[in-house]
Amino acid sequence: MSKKLDITIKTDVLIIGAGGAGLRAAIEAKQKGADVLVITKEYMGGAHTGMAMGGINVAIKAPATSRQHFDDTIKGGWGINNYKMVKIFTKEMPQRVYDLEKYGVKFDRLPDGTFYTWAGGKQSAPLNLCAGDYTGREMMRGLVKEAKRLKIKYLADYFVTKLLVNNKKVIGAFLLDLKTKKFKVVLAKVTIVATGGAGMLYQVNTNAPSNTGEGYAWALEAGAKLADMEMVQFHPTGMAYPPKKRGVLVTEKVRGHGGILKNRLGERFMSKYQPQRMELAGRDEVTRAIYQELKEGRGTKHDAVYLDITHWEKGQAKKIIPDVYAEHKEVGIDITKQMMEISPSMHHMMGGIKINEFGETGVSGFLACGEVATGVHGANRLGGNSIAEGQVFGKRTGAKAAELAKKSEIENVPEKIIANELKRTEKLTKGKRGIKPSDLMKKLQKLMWDKVGIIRNQKDLKFALGELKKLEKQAKNMKAVGKGELQKAFEVSEMILVAQTIVVSAILRKESRGAHYRADFPKMKKAWEKNIVVYMEKNKLKTKLSPIIKE
Repeated sequence: MSKKLDITIKTDVLIIGAGGAGLRAAIEAKQKGADVLVITKEYMGGAHTGMAMGGINVAIKAPATSRQHFDDTIKGGWGINNYKMVKIFTKEMPQRVYDLEKYGVKFDRLPDGTFYTWAGGKQSAPLNLCAGDYTGREMMRGLVKEAKRLKIKYLADYFVTKLLVNNKKVIGAFLLDLKTKKFKVVLAKVTIVATGGAGMLYQVNTNAPSNTGEGYAWALEAGAKLADMEMVQFHPTGMAYPPKKRGVLVTEKVRGHGGILKNRLGERFMSKYQPQRMELAGRDEVTRAIYQELKEGRGTKHDAVYLDITHWEKGQAKKIIPDVYAEHKEVGIDITKQMMEISPSMHHMMGGIKINEFGETGVSGFLACGEVATGVHGANRLGGNSIAEGQVFGKRTGAKAAELAKKSEIENVPEKIIANELKRTEKLTKGKRGIKPSDLMKKLQKLMWDKVGIIRNQKDLKFALGELKKLEKQAKNMKAVGKGELQKAFEVSEMILVAQTIVVSAILRKESRGAHYRADFPKMKKAWEKNIVVYMEKNKLKTKLSPIIKE
């Protein structure tokens, strides 16, 4: 092995990503007898899952049923979900809640001891189980505690620069220690990618800075397929003011408990767009309504609309949404007396790595789960389904990884693969000229926000694709000097590829469905009730249509 490598580690199951899905996979694989190593580029417990606010969807209390949860999820996804995976998800989710409670997670309960649940957008009965408005943080506390109890090994503050692929099989990963800048190689019988979403592709987003989407790019490079990448969810309510808070999530729980959206004229404008469900229409529908109000000049001076809870009973805000209350109080806004200013913010990737119900990608040695994978959400995700889905398929993927590891052997990585990766790193750090990775990232984020956002059209999408090709060329001559720039260099290279998958899929889908709205094709068409699949062939992106999986 190369002298520039600090160490080589061997394990049965390597899990990249330590959010809700990754940790649940780790717990399951460990319990099934596998030697497990978790890699995270944040501190342990610092993943984006911890920022989830409103709750997790589960049919755990009447009148909610797993059948209702299934129907709501399919309707919310506008019919292009993987029905088989949705059925498994809605059926198995109640048991995953009891698992979380066993790990010490405390969900809100009523005085009679039953779970407190509430109904979010497009829910026909209350499905949302929560812990205040910090459900993700509480979940992460329990999952980290259980992982430590099981003595699961982990490396925090490490960045995976690439998956190691040999003979069409994933055999491990190449790591950069973010503190020492030294490299390690992990050789694994099975690798699970649970790297979360790609919110940082967009200028305004609700995501943690770590959500840069490299897992999608690794999958393509390893020979796996992506699906539904055009389906990018914009949450209707992110903080709009002050600028330092722009994009910070204001949970759907606010609207679920009677928060009212108003324009600057004081009009409750949802009555024009969704008179039946009003503020509790689908996220895609509410987002477009806000967009339209802003476009037609009925927004505030901060390019926002109002979210009003000043009619709530005294003490209700601190009890139901303590984090939202505190975020605003921090900048001098008392939401019990003043209306919040909100605007849409990129929130979630419905698309991702195409997997089966066990997290298998079709590439030997390579599994995936959580937001980086796809199948459950279709064209639009119901609030509360994301961190829930991660528990169901995290468990299933962890179990499958342990099973596969028992039948596999660790393979050595060819020296040439390591040498090429070291050479790539050296070029980034030793270059004398070239664009700074952070500058390139800003260009990318502005392009995606301006041209591949809430409302799309052929002209903007074609322009974006052309600009992404230019950014791709610039990325080959990056100069990574200074704190964090080497990590950003690796991230932005992958982000440009992921952005291209979104754009080529959006160009192909000539209709409007869920989160994908084409101004030039405003109607939804039965003929497009299909998934768009993206894959790599001879280093070029290819697309194809795939029928919906209903069995």
